[in-house]
Amino acid sequence: MKLRYRFLIYVSFFSLVFCLIAFAIIDLSLKKYTRHHDIIHVPSLVGLSMSSVKDTLIKYDLTFSIIDSAAYNPQYNRGSIISHTPKFGAQVKPGRKIYLTLNPLTIHYTLLPNLNNKSLRHGISLLESHAFRVGDLHYVDYFAKDLIRFLKVDDEIVTESDSLPKFTIIDLYVGNGNEKYVKIPNLTGLKFSQIKRKLNNYSLNIGLSNFDTDIIDTLNSVVYKQDPLFKEQAPLGTYVSVWLKDSID
Repeated sequence: MKLRYRFLIYVSFFSLVFCLIAFAIIDLSLKKYTRHHDIIHVPSLVGLSMSSVKDTLIKYDLTFSIIDSAAYNPQYNRGSIISHTPKFGAQVKPGRKIYLTLNPLTIHYTLLPNLNNKSLRHGISLLESHAFRVGDLHYVDYFAKDLIRFLKVDDEIVTESDSLPKFTIIDLYVGNGNEKYVKIPNLTGLKFSQIKRKLNNYSLNIGLSNFDTDIIDTLNSVVYKQDPLFKEQAPLGTYVSVWLKDSID
């Protein structure tokens, strides 16, 4: 009787151990199959071209599908990504499909406004209200400072009689008022999207933009270094280079 009782105990014990081992093996296999512990944080794709998106998603072991084209956003290049789902920072598993919304490629034309002898600030306002983009400022000898003398697109002079694609980048040639130099403003802490307007207001241009490698949002990155430095004197139209990172410590 005791022998049979011990036998039943052993059988029960080894059956329990077998079940636990079997469960562990099955659980481990399922987790390995589904890559349970492989979690990926979705990278920011906003502003990237499709070729850059493909390279980025391959690196992260993710796939993509284009679902829509939105209203044109002049802050981004044509055909670039303006939003995606899941959003930046979301946790997903390898192989997850990311759904992309593109900046449309369709181009609409509009007449260039008359900017001849308009002030720089007025001219910039007119261009932006007509869906054009301000390019570089070039200073020419003229007694009135920051008075627009003529406009160029790709080194070709354009006038108010020209019909141009919306969001065309237009370079402005303005009077120097017989001045040669300007003091460099402080750009530290400004967002990337704010730099150009401030520099233009000081008769300057934006030069090279150097982004730290870990930046995740280009438009909202901020300046922590500039060249030339704050309060230095530089010729009108100087290109000011900036270094940017995600935030100021």
